Amino acid sequence: MSPLDRLGQFVADLTWEAIPDDTQTRARLTLRDTVGCILGGSDTPAGRIALSTGDSDSSSIRAFALAVHASALDFDDGHYRGGAIHPASVIVPSLISAVRALDPKTKVSAQTFLAAQIAGYEIGLRAAHLLWPRHPLDDYHCTGTAASLGAAAAVAKLQGANADVVARSIAIAWAHAPMSTFQLPMVKESIGWSAATAVFAADLARAGFMAMPSRTTSVMEATFIPTPFHRPGAMDDPFVASLGRVYEAANTYLKPYAACRYTHTALCSLKELCSEHQLTAESIARVEVYTPKPSVNLSDQRPASLEHGQYSFPFVLAALICTGRAGAQEITHEALTDPQRLAMAAKVTVIHDAALDQHYPAHYPSRIVVTTTNGAAYDRTRLVAPGDNVDPMSTYDLAEKFVRLAEPIHGTVKAASLAEKLIDPTWPDCRPLLDQALGDTLAK
Repeated sequence: MSPLDRLGQFVADLTWEAIPDDTQTRARLTLRDTVGCILGGSDTPAGRIALSTGDSDSSSIRAFALAVHASALDFDDGHYRGGAIHPASVIVPSLISAVRALDPKTKVSAQTFLAAQIAGYEIGLRAAHLLWPRHPLDDYHCTGTAASLGAAAAVAKLQGANADVVARSIAIAWAHAPMSTFQLPMVKESIGWSAATAVFAADLARAGFMAMPSRTTSVMEATFIPTPFHRPGAMDDPFVASLGRVYEAANTYLKPYAACRYTHTALCSLKELCSEHQLTAESIARVEVYTPKPSVNLSDQRPASLEHGQYSFPFVLAALICTGRAGAQEITHEALTDPQRLAMAAKVTVIHDAALDQHYPAHYPSRIVVTTTNGAAYDRTRLVAPGDNVDPMSTYDLAEKFVRLAEPIHGTVKAASLAEKLIDPTWPDCRPLLDQALGDTLAK
């Protein structure tokens, strides 16, 4: 079998019952987490623009808007070995849009939705792993490139596709996937266009695009499109070859802070030090952040946009010091001009520590040194970010994250109710629940 035929067969054959319990649980938590991110991101400048542009009746454009919402807060999940991509913000919005496009009489159970979500993760993360730079001259393909393949496979599965249609969905997505690198503001990792590409690719494949009715060999042998899986040795890579045995969807991280993952170890260390030593904005003279080389450029003390702020150690650490939190309500567009935040951010410097480079990219470590106005200095190094599998967010913290994101739209009581409903895998039809949860974020 060709690589895409193998991937297509895996996706088409995958059943909810065959998925390990820990992966099922992670998928349920991820779905809720992503719906929360969509709700919170809908009120950002990027989210509002994405929703107001284009035809909201188009499933592809709706997927674009929802994916922009999901990534706008930089609160979405990620995976280190899976190319450092953020799979949820592409795959979940693509599936939500695809569900909405089905015949209203068609019921999609929670288990059907989640199995498609997991299938998309397994494909997208392995594609991203293969696309991760292997040497300094490699181009970095961001989330949008690889995740479009996974999301296309997920949507095809949701639509009940066979292995051939899934394979063609992946091939079509690869032919049209965004190949851009990271850009600020708003575009980020081409996550919005990735979701639009994925939905359209699956729809095209279902309609017969790229089909060869008389073929006797695989689509990739008959017409070669060099996907990441066709690179020499790709299917023998241990990370890729584990497909069906290791479910990488269970190995994602979930974020406690609405900021770039690089900043999370520093945020956690700072929060601990502030609590242990009763540190305040007034008592802190300066903060030094030591990082691996890839994150040393996150040093903007006066970020120009919300997205620049999310990728700024000074700005996010200032938010934590000034408010005690670094969530969606604290790291905002309006806070960019807050005099207190800017004064605190001016006290934060970022320094490359070569000793930390050895831990990257398996971890995003940092060391911080906080010096007080009376001359005391507090030093802490942290290698593991909160929310990783070895230091997971608690059940309470994950529910609280969702409620805080959903409260502005739904109120506390309804938000808390939705937090429970969205992780229930027994729903016979998830469309009414998703409609209830997302409300006006699904239309202009």
